[in-house]
Amino acid sequence: MIILSCDTSTLLGSVAIHKDGQLLVEKSLMRQGSHSDALNLLIKDCLDQAKLNLNNIDLFATGLGPGSFTGIRISFNTMKTLAMTFAKPMAGIDSLKSLAYLNRNARPTENSEICCAINAFKNMLYIATYKIEGESVFETRPPQVVRVQELNNFLQTPILFVGDGYFAYENYLKTHCGDKLIRNENIHDYPTAVAVGHCASLENKFFHWSELLPLYLRASEAEENLNGIKYQPL
Repeated sequence: MIILSCDTSTLLGSVAIHKDGQLLVEKSLMRQGSHSDALNLLIKDCLDQAKLNLNNIDLFATGLGPGSFTGIRISFNTMKTLAMTFAKPMAGIDSLKSLAYLNRNARPTENSEICCAINAFKNMLYIATYKIEGESVFETRPPQVVRVQELNNFLQTPILFVGDGYFAYENYLKTHCGDKLIRNENIHDYPTAVAVGHCASLENKFFHWSELLPLYLRASEAEENLNGIKYQPL
């Protein structure tokens, strides 16, 4: 099976192609702006390097979020359009799970869990915890939105803490939660298409393009403003 995967839920946009569980090619680009103009170029570069075309793809896999609302839609809608056009199935992997997979070898011990945190802005984090068994990732606490001020209550014991949420609130976290956050040089802080493709291959769960939905854990900024929802300063 040949899988084309992508993830644009954070500042790092990436595309990968796997064949029978093996990575053929991967391209990524870190940027502050939208990934919309770069994603198609990354896809083309990957296909050219792998000497494939879109007709050869058996499965279109995408990161589902949580993360940037715009970023999630870019990857999701691109893969959805391709799946619809070429009448192929889709797979979706949540971005926090992708992070856990990428950091399976960064754990201090084999039994250590991983806490994945993506910046939700407005002093909030998208967060979940996972355990690893072999190459498989299992959720121990589901994806949810946590205010940074409440993180100390969420984390009961020291845990490997990964994701761009760490850098977004680094000073606050070091001051208020530093004794519970394990960091090391092997950590990956951004979900990638490589992880999406690997997890899709392992899970073997495929969907019709009309069945899959992105993972939005909070309302958009426009909806929050309309409903008068305000964030709490640190």
